[in-house]
Formats: sequence, structure tokens, C-alpha cells
Amino acid sequence: MLRILITNDDGIEALGIRKLAEALLGLPEVEIYVVAPASEKSGVGHGVTFRSALAPSPHPFYDLPVKAWAVEGNPADCVKGAYHLLFDEETKPDIVFSGINVGTNLGRDIYYSGTCSGAREAVILGIPGVALSYDNWFDQENYGDVVEIIRPLLQMFCDQARGEKLVPEVFWNINIPHLPKEKIRGVVPAALAMNHYEDKYNLEAGGYWLTREYPDRSNPAPEEDYYLVQRGYISVTPVHIDATDRVLLEKMLEWPLVKQWNGQSNSQTGGKPNGDRQNEE
Repeated sequence: MLRILITNDDGIEALGIRKLAEALLGLPEVEIYVVAPASEKSGVGHGVTFRSALAPSPHPFYDLPVKAWAVEGNPADCVKGAYHLLFDEETKPDIVFSGINVGTNLGRDIYYSGTCSGAREAVILGIPGVALSYDNWFDQENYGDVVEIIRPLLQMFCDQARGEKLVPEVFWNINIPHLPKEKIRGVVPAALAMNHYEDKYNLEAGGYWLTREYPDRSNPAPEEDYYLVQRGYISVTPVHIDATDRVLLEKMLEWPLVKQWNGQSNSQTGGKPNGDRQNEE
């Protein structure tokens, strides 16, 4: 039996998380747990709660045969809290699915997205994580054929989780066009788009409110998720949680200050290279 944990950032009563559970319940030999925010937490990024208590509360879930808890916290709190508080060492989740988000999480959206943080937190904890978002921002109550559309993808990820074939240190970001099943053109690997929003702050009651103008999608690069979803493809992006630029890291060894510091350290340690830190302890 594959143990699946579901979370989201739209809240436990959002329609998208119900659709995700329905799609997963159609798969064989799965056991599903839902741990999601008690209220909407869109745009919270990877925030976690330190200064108040987390108290997972059992919550009804659309009469579906799943166990569900609501948490007064963020998506990363839900995954982290579930991992440590609701499961013992023998019953940890085998995979985490986060979503289905209202609206896409394309390109740089992943840094703001609570949906993506749920999948990312899973990977940090050593569990495969998959984020799913649906391009229904302007038609939020209409999930159309999404259950049928995503079920084969969910099956693929579950099969790979059973075989421990999913790459560690990577979460998967999936974006689904808001189209009927017959108009979906396929599933394709996609790079993150380097989209740029135009931020505006409008003075209204109580202060300034952030509004965002969507980036120009008219001329994106053909390998990017924006381009592909716009043209009817489901985009799947592997996102590594190691954000270090290792090429630049090597070039930094040529910085004058770094070379000067290494030279000083070598003279003080009898010629021992300062960069060779693994043998210092």
C-alpha cells in the first residue's frame, strides 16, 4: 500500500485539493492522508511557523475515504508537521502531492508559491514531492476534465515512488492547461520561464495593496513552461533544491580577496590550503 500525503495552499476546503484526492483515489493500492491549511495561504512561499503553536485538527473531507487534518499554518508547516507529528517511523508518507492550485505556477512563480513549497518541503524531508497547478485563474470553480487528465501522471509518479526511482533533491512542478481532455496536446519536459511581473501598489482602505500585471506571454522561449502551457501542453519541470551555482563557485576562487585570504591562511598553517576544509576537523 502506497501512503500518499496531500497538501495545498488554497486551504483544505478548496475544490482543487478535492479533485486531486478524487484522482488519486482512482489508483490501485493507495492510502491517502490530507493535511492542509485551515485557510487560504496563497503566495506564502516556503514560510514556516516558529512563534505560534501548530495543532492539526481532524477535518471532514467531502465524504471521501481519506483521513484529513486542518492546520493553522502554511503548506510547508503542513508537510513538516505531518511528517513529525502524524506519522511514525514505520508509516512515513511515500510521496507528497501538493495542489491542485487555482492558477498556474510557472517560471519564477515557484519562489512565491505555497503549492510548490509543499512539494519542496517533502523533498527536504527525503520524500518525493510533486506540485500541481491548473490554469483556471479566471474560471476557478471549473475543473473540467482535470481528474481524468492528471490521473495517468499521478499513476506514473506513484509507480516511480514505489520503485524508489524518483530523483532525490528534486521536486516536480506540473502545470495543466484549462482545456478539455481531447484538446490537451501532450505532456512535455519544460524549463522554468524567466518571467517578470510588473508590481504595482495601489493605495486603498488600510494601506497599499499589491497588484501584479501578468508577464508578456507573446514571445516566450519554446522550451519554457509558459510557452508550452499557453499552447495546450502539460508542462513538467524538475526543480532542484540545491540552488548553488557551482560554476560560479569555482570562478570565485580567482577573486583577489579570496586568493589573498588563502595565501595568508597557507602561510599561517604551514602551507595547508585553506580550501581543503574537509580535513580540518
